[in-house]
Amino acid sequence: MTSVNKCTTFAITLLCVSSLGTAQAEQYVFPEKGQTAEQQTADEASCDTWAATESGYNPSQPQAAPVAAAPTPEQGAERGSGMRGAISGAATGAVVAEIGDDDRSDAAANGAAVGAVAARRQSRRQNANEADQQAATQQQAQAEVQSSNTQGTEDFNRARSACLEGKGYSVK
Repeated sequence: MTSVNKCTTFAITLLCVSSLGTAQAEQYVFPEKGQTAEQQTADEASCDTWAATESGYNPSQPQAAPVAAAPTPEQGAERGSGMRGAISGAATGAVVAEIGDDDRSDAAANGAAVGAVAARRQSRRQNANEADQQAATQQQAQAEVQSSNTQGTEDFNRARSACLEGKGYSVK
């Protein structure tokens, strides 16, 4: 094989490798036994299929992170929380007024106002905490999928290299 043919074959190899995708883009394949560009293309396709089967990972179909419903930015209180708090506060205010021998109607009204504000505040806090927790869970799921894809790509590349080396190619 002349040096021009070797250079042409090497250039074709680089083009083929770069067009295969990100998983193979890191690998350089050189024919050590004078394989033609057509033979190399066929061998690489065969090894890609074999590597996907052996590694259980196909880099052209990476695992996608689960998409959770976007957290509803419900910074406000849950509907009805103020009313529930007002009822509870009114009852508490009336009981406290009864024990203290004060005017129950004023105490119930004050208790209702305090109870409504407290219940709304608690509901807003709970909604914010739930949204934060959902965002953290989503980020963790995405990190796990990314790690799984990275490991799958590494396994695929090792299997692909072994196959190509067995067919007479140098893989770096």
